[in-house]
Formats: sequence, structure tokens, C-alpha cells
Amino acid sequence: MASKVNMNMGKGLRSRLFAWWYFAIGAGFFLLDLKGWLVGERMWLIVLRLAIAAGFLALGFGTWKARER
Repeated sequence: MASKVNMNMGKGLRSRLFAWWYFAIGAGFFLLDLKGWLVGERMWLIVLRLAIAAGFLALGFGTWKARER
């Protein structure tokens, strides 16, 4: 029984790290999007990057919530 507890703790830590990884990628796409908006890139590129950033943030929140179950 003690080994099951240790295995579950490892999986929780791994999923939390994946969630933070997804948050970091989403934030990176958001910052890249902000730079593109300030420089004056095409609007469809800005919207595409914003959608990608939102997708990674949603993936991070989903991974974070799955860890709590």
C-alpha cells in the first residue's frame, strides 16, 4: 500500500509540471502575439496566435483540474 501512495504522488507532480509547462507555452504565444500587435502584423496572424495561446491555457487548466480528481 505504501508503494501505491508514492506512485500517485509522482503522477501528481508530473501532471502539475505539465500544467505549468502548458501555461508557459500559452504565455509565450500571448507575448509573441502582443509583440506582433505592437509591430503591426497582419490581423489573421494575431488572431491565430491568440487562439493557440488560449488553447494552451485551456490545456493547462484541464491538466491542473484533472490532477485534483
